[in-house]
Amino acid sequence: MATNEKQRTWSSKSLASSFAHNIFYWAIRFGGRYIAYFMLLFVVAFYTVQPTIRKRSSEYRLRRFGQRSFLGELSDCFKLQMELGKMLVDRAVMGILGEFTMDATDQDKQTLTDLAAQGRGMVLVTGHVGCWQLGMSVLDLIDGPIAVVMYTDENDVDRHYYEHGDKQGPPFSIIDPRGPMGGTLEMMEIIKKGGVLCVMGDRNFGSPKGMVDVKFMGGTISVPISAYKIASTMNVPIAVTFSHRTGAGHGRIWISRVIDVPEELGRRTDNYQPYAQQFAQGLEEFVAKHPYQFFNFFNMWDHKNQ
Repeated sequence: MATNEKQRTWSSKSLASSFAHNIFYWAIRFGGRYIAYFMLLFVVAFYTVQPTIRKRSSEYRLRRFGQRSFLGELSDCFKLQMELGKMLVDRAVMGILGEFTMDATDQDKQTLTDLAAQGRGMVLVTGHVGCWQLGMSVLDLIDGPIAVVMYTDENDVDRHYYEHGDKQGPPFSIIDPRGPMGGTLEMMEIIKKGGVLCVMGDRNFGSPKGMVDVKFMGGTISVPISAYKIASTMNVPIAVTFSHRTGAGHGRIWISRVIDVPEELGRRTDNYQPYAQQFAQGLEEFVAKHPYQFFNFFNMWDHKNQ
């Protein structure tokens, strides 16, 4: 299941240059988080007034907020971009200064602990929302190996938190979905070891054949089924998890639902649609609560963009 670059038109490429990102990293190192937040005001304002930037989130904003005046659209776009910017600053602060706190309710911590205690391994499915790039820090509750299926654009110059300074690398292994068979063998190996496999459930990293249509925000989007196929094949539970930024340097991860996919559902894509739909429902619930922390900046409802 190799990545189909011609089919996929979304990109994780950074908007700003490497030089611009380094200015922020320097500001954080010598001035702290709030200096970087202040700088964001001007950067986000600059991008917000550009029609091409506003267009990237226009379909989402229309579905979430409805028809707005021009000033209302500017305001929504600014808030959306600002939340993304603050999340990226928090990520850099975590890497440079080691300052970020991710928590969870006692109930959600217990759920993760109980799932891990089964000894079968598990799959975590999440999306590009909130502070997903820092959400893995809560997984220190779980013993065993952790792997994240991660696609990195070669033009993405924004560093992950573990890429700053003399960090020894990520606290988890990374599976590249562009590898042989889309990294499936590596995913299965993690599960066999009783580990945790983290997968993004809202974007296609592989062949369009490995996707199903689900209802989302009054329309239809296509989402990948790899997580549900792995869970069925390996007989492990799925925890649909999301994280949201609660304030400066703080976030919360929560479990939306636990999905038990029946064993041996086979290769037929449609067999996995009900379970993908449960993820989409959880994503829609997230959007209802945190409308400015949804970071898919492309038209998900236009299937040619999948």
